[in-house]
Amino acid sequence: MAAYAVTYAYVPETEEMTETRPSHVEFLKGLNEQGTLLVSGRLTEADPLGALLIIKGESVDEVTEIMNGDPFHRGGFIAERTVRRWNIAFGSIEGAE
Repeated sequence: MAAYAVTYAYVPETEEMTETRPSHVEFLKGLNEQGTLLVSGRLTEADPLGALLIIKGESVDEVTEIMNGDPFHRGGFIAERTVRRWNIAFGSIEGAE
């Protein structure tokens, strides 16, 4: 399977987003435990704030479908999302080609 870089740009924080965060975190933990989410983290100096996630998958369409299950996506808290195949040139991430 290939590695895909998924970027999120979040909408401004709302009370509903804060209430949804635990479900979002549990969703990501589940993907990590399955070996689908390889690494992720918040982009703290971005404007707007966002996140970078490295996902293992077969295609852009498959990864997009997986990430459609994120409660932040379903709740409308992601203003912009990109999914791109990521070719690792140096170093390695276990589970990624």
